[in-house]
Amino acid sequence: MFSRVRCLSIILFSVSISLISCVSNAYGNEEVHRLNRDDIIISKLHRVVDRSLLEEIENNGLASVAAGIVGSMIGVSWVGLKTAVTTGGASPLFINFTATAFLTGAAMGTLSVLSRTYLKTPFDLMSRPLTWGSYKYTQVRDWVLHEEAPLELEQKYAEFLDPVSERLKAVVEQVFDVPAYYWTITPMDMSAPNAFATSGYNIAVYHSIFPLAKNQAGMACILGHEMGHVLAKHTGQGLSDVIFLNQVALASVSFANAISQNRETQADEIGIYLTALAGYDPSECSRVWDRMTAFGGNLREIVNIFLSTHPTNKTRMNTLNQHGNALQEYYSNKPQVLGLGLEYSL
Repeated sequence: MFSRVRCLSIILFSVSISLISCVSNAYGNEEVHRLNRDDIIISKLHRVVDRSLLEEIENNGLASVAAGIVGSMIGVSWVGLKTAVTTGGASPLFINFTATAFLTGAAMGTLSVLSRTYLKTPFDLMSRPLTWGSYKYTQVRDWVLHEEAPLELEQKYAEFLDPVSERLKAVVEQVFDVPAYYWTITPMDMSAPNAFATSGYNIAVYHSIFPLAKNQAGMACILGHEMGHVLAKHTGQGLSDVIFLNQVALASVSFANAISQNRETQADEIGIYLTALAGYDPSECSRVWDRMTAFGGNLREIVNIFLSTHPTNKTRMNTLNQHGNALQEYYSNKPQVLGLGLEYSL
C-alpha cells in the first residue's frame, strides 16, 4: 500500500513539474517573441534613420547628379550677381553648355550624395546656430503678434500634447540614446496649421494643427515626423545641398525639390515607427493627411514637383497607409497599447 502511494506521489510530482515547466517556457517564449518583435521594429527604424550610401544613391542619386549638372550649366553666378549688385554691370545669369560644366556639375552632384551620407553630422552642427536663431525669431514673433491664451486653455493644450511628447521622447531616448531633456517642444499660436523642427532638438507645434491631429495618435504622427527630421539630420543635409548644388539656378529647382520631398517621406516613415513604439495606433498617420487634404486641398503631382519641397498630401497618405498596414501585426500584439488616445475637444 505504501509503495503504491509512493509511486502515485512521484507520478503527481513529475506531472506538476512538467506543467510548471511548460507554463514557464510558454511565458518565456512569449516574452522572447515580444522582445524580438520590438528588436525588429527598432532595427528597421535605425535603418530608415541612417541610410547607407547605396540607399542614398537609390533614393536621391539621380536627382542629385541632375541638379548638379543643370545648376552648373544654367543659372545664376555668385560672382556675376555680386558684380550686378555692386556695379550695375552685366546680367548674373549664365548658360554654359560645355563638357567642363557638365563634368563639374556631375562631380558636385556626386559629392552632395556623399556628404548627405558621411558628413551630415558636421553639417548638422554647422546649421544649429542659424536654425536656433530662426526658432527664437518665431517664438518672439508669436509672442508679439498673439495674445497669451487663458490659463485654463493652456492647461487643456498641455493635457493633450504633453503625454504624447513625453512618450515619444522616452522612445527616442531608449532607441537612439538621445536624452529626453534635449528636446524642447513649444506650442505656438500661429494661424496656419503647421509644425517645424530645427537641428538643435527644438520643435514648434502650432495650435491650429491640433484639430487636424484630432487625437493623440494623430499628434504622435506629427511630432514623430518632426523628430524624424532631427534624428536623420535633414537640416544638415539641406545645408550640404546648398553648398554642393547651385540651388540659385532656377533650372535645378525641380531636382532639388525631389531630394527635399524624399526627406519628407523619410521623416514620415520615422514618425510612424515612433508612433507605434510609443503605443499609439500607427494607422492614424495616414488619416491625418486625409484631414490635411480636406482642410487645404491637394496640388497635382506635376505642379507639386516644381512648386513644393513636400510631397502631395495624397502621396503621403498612400505611403503612410502602406507603412501602417505593415505595422499592424506588431501593434496588435503589443501589450498596453493606447489606441487613438485622447480626442482633441477644444
